[in-house]
Amino acid sequence: MKSKSASSIRSIRLMAGIAVVAVQAGAFISAPVQAQAKANKADMVLEEIIVTAEKRSENLQETPIAISAVTSDDIRNMNIESLLDVGSFVPNVLVGSQTLTGSNSGGFYIRGIGQDRSGITFDQGVGLYVDGVFMSRSDSSLLSILDVERIEVLRGPQGTLFGKNTIGGAIQYITKQPTGELGGYVDATVGSFDRLDIKAGINIPLTEKLFAKVTVGSLERKGFIEHIADNRPDGDDNTQIGRLQLRALVSDTITVDLSASKTKSHNNGRAYIVDFIDPSDLFISVHNAKTGEIYDERYVSPDSYTRYGGDESGYDYDGFALSGVVTAELSETFTVKSISSYMEADVYSANDWDGTGFNVYDIVNNRKIDQFSQELQLEGTLGDLQFVTGLYYLKETPTDDSEITTAFDGTYPVPRSVYQRQTVESYAAFAQGTYNVTDNFSVTAGIRYSKDKKSGVGGRINTGFEGTGEGSWDNFSPRLTLEYQWTPDVMTYASVTKGFRSGGINVGDRGAPIFTQYDPETVWNYEAGIRSDLFDNRVRLNLTGFHMEYTDQQLTALEPISLATYIQNVGDSHRTGFEAEAWAVVTENLKLRGTFGYINAKYDDVGTATGITVDSRVFRTPEFTYSVGATYEADVGEGSMLASVNYDYRAKQGTTSTDANSVLLDGYGLMSARLQYTSKDEVWSLALAATNLLDKEYFIGGMDFARVESVIGVSMLDVGRPREISVNLLYNF
Repeated sequence: MKSKSASSIRSIRLMAGIAVVAVQAGAFISAPVQAQAKANKADMVLEEIIVTAEKRSENLQETPIAISAVTSDDIRNMNIESLLDVGSFVPNVLVGSQTLTGSNSGGFYIRGIGQDRSGITFDQGVGLYVDGVFMSRSDSSLLSILDVERIEVLRGPQGTLFGKNTIGGAIQYITKQPTGELGGYVDATVGSFDRLDIKAGINIPLTEKLFAKVTVGSLERKGFIEHIADNRPDGDDNTQIGRLQLRALVSDTITVDLSASKTKSHNNGRAYIVDFIDPSDLFISVHNAKTGEIYDERYVSPDSYTRYGGDESGYDYDGFALSGVVTAELSETFTVKSISSYMEADVYSANDWDGTGFNVYDIVNNRKIDQFSQELQLEGTLGDLQFVTGLYYLKETPTDDSEITTAFDGTYPVPRSVYQRQTVESYAAFAQGTYNVTDNFSVTAGIRYSKDKKSGVGGRINTGFEGTGEGSWDNFSPRLTLEYQWTPDVMTYASVTKGFRSGGINVGDRGAPIFTQYDPETVWNYEAGIRSDLFDNRVRLNLTGFHMEYTDQQLTALEPISLATYIQNVGDSHRTGFEAEAWAVVTENLKLRGTFGYINAKYDDVGTATGITVDSRVFRTPEFTYSVGATYEADVGEGSMLASVNYDYRAKQGTTSTDANSVLLDGYGLMSARLQYTSKDEVWSLALAATNLLDKEYFIGGMDFARVESVIGVSMLDVGRPREISVNLLYNF
């Protein structure tokens, strides 16, 4: 076990080394850049991307954090269809499946920090924000791309400005707002597995100062995991989305943005196969002895796209969200913003862990989610100081009613009718300021005070058991960043940031250490980076190095007999890594891009945690990830033709936080391509697209209850989508 002092010394040394490299690289790069000749063509430059990662609009290249952003054009050219594809263009970011969720829900992992389970008491490690509104639960988190202006991925803890559940990072999903011009679009896609997607939107200027926008989407496709016993393939999608937005220019200084959205989604559940069965394990042997229906190796999936079936697995999401943003310019230097939101949803999921109609282990969840949040921000400038400060409040009262049917029918009151109720209140106050010490050197300092209160009740209806628990936790999370602008095109920075995720209560009904509190977790992130636009903005190169010290990490554990899931604290771990992102305008027609991420993650001390040792693999942390892509665009006839190809790879990874249940997934790479013709006036475009072009068989998740454990006797793998071909028609009016 490494001592705290040794760990801190190691962090300081690494931080100093990275900072020195950044400074030397900045000086080295800036000299030749100043001497570069101007490009022959004015349009041979990279697009400037404006982001809001620090609660104000600024150039991506002038933002001293590890951030990646893609625009709506990038999203289309790279065939990004939902947030499941985020990992394909961001280094050290992974999006995978979670247990007990359908194909529209999943977990985000940034630099190896996330959450491998879904539940009302499991806080996520990466914050998802939709138009500035935090989404507290992972249900239906893999949002489909619908009228999106930009996606921003912030890597590393964002504890100062974003706070709750951003210990790993944050993802911002930013939609296009109403404008004063009448117009709209229809976007239709047909493709493999009877895919039929219709998306449409229209801007309607009601008056000179009141604009409306209506956006709708219907997404349908059949599943790709065939069943032997029935005709209910997994991996299907049936989603309907509607959004109404209003923008009112109340005065020259006050803008009001209102939004109401509705989402309904249905699918046959997780796209998974059963890859291993051990008939000697407890649940299977009890089932076989009691029923005479022999469940054994005959029910192992014969290939990666087939399972036996005959079960009633499924997932339904029905929810709506309301939000209101009021922006008021108090003066030329001060702006105040209010963000109010409310959302609620009904979620149904039915999961059959044995993959058949047998009752070896089946779970049905009926979940209700609701949340209200309010944020106030004040942004301003005082001389050489730019600052953002504010207050934040969130309340949610999720509930979960479950029925668990196992091979022990008749031995215990079955099905086990289990319920959980939780109330969460979060409070925060934050402030961050950037002071320009000189024209080139600036210092950013910030701090956030957070306090979470949680109370829970849970029990089992058919035994009369009920228990309660409550607790509260608070924290100060600081940030300090030093930034130097060597030239208008080259910037280096070094920062130290603290991230925080509050403690909680293990609400349950059996087995686990129920109604006990688990502690908060914290991480110190030491980071340095270079942001550079070179050769007259024809080449963009961004490099980032980081070291993270993680304390009291919250990991899920499984009680081996009752299979109850709970949170435990694991002593200490660290992560050290490197990230590179590059873009280049090679010619007037050809653009290239590439990313690379490396991370070394290790446990230093696991304390009293069970199911894990210092030699355990840190889950959802591929040692390296990379992506490359090229786009070629040229005039053809009266219009233009665009061809793009992209390839992304992630190394092998573990799927869960405990050794007994984790599956080690092989590394895999996926290729996508797009060929698109756009009319001269850009009124319409027609595209042929392919995802997983090489038809790679791969897996995005899984759990093993058979090879190490001897309880259920089944191992499952969540399957990635096979090759799909589609044709897309976009018409603007």
